[in-house]
Amino acid sequence: MPLRPLLLLLAFLVAFPTTLLAREVHLKKGEVFRDRDLTVICEGRGAASLSQPLAVRECQYWDDFSKKCLFEKTTYSYNDLECTEECQHWDGFNNTCDYQSKCTFYPQQEAFVLRTCAEFDDYSRKCIKFKEAKIGPGR
Repeated sequence: MPLRPLLLLLAFLVAFPTTLLAREVHLKKGEVFRDRDLTVICEGRGAASLSQPLAVRECQYWDDFSKKCLFEKTTYSYNDLECTEECQHWDGFNNTCDYQSKCTFYPQQEAFVLRTCAEFDDYSRKCIKFKEAKIGPGR
């Protein structure tokens, strides 16, 4: 047999099976894929990058005269969830926040708890009744 066709046949036999056997496997967190001596385990995010929400700050109360922000609100995002810490009771005379809502993130439940002021005493300038709401799966 001539050398050129033999080399072409050999190149075809070497290259063809690898392209023929190429495949793609999609795994979800915790799933395992095994194929002969290959084992792939999807572990999700590593321990070094624990699930934490992203925090974005934005000015809630702006002083036009001094051109500065008097109070910043913070919006926390995690997957499709959002929780905003903002001033609920603003003292316009003193330009201070008397009560700010509070977001607490629970990574195991992938949920936030938003604590707000349900009843505010204008005389003492304090919150006297609180309300907590879950933001997340199983609302």
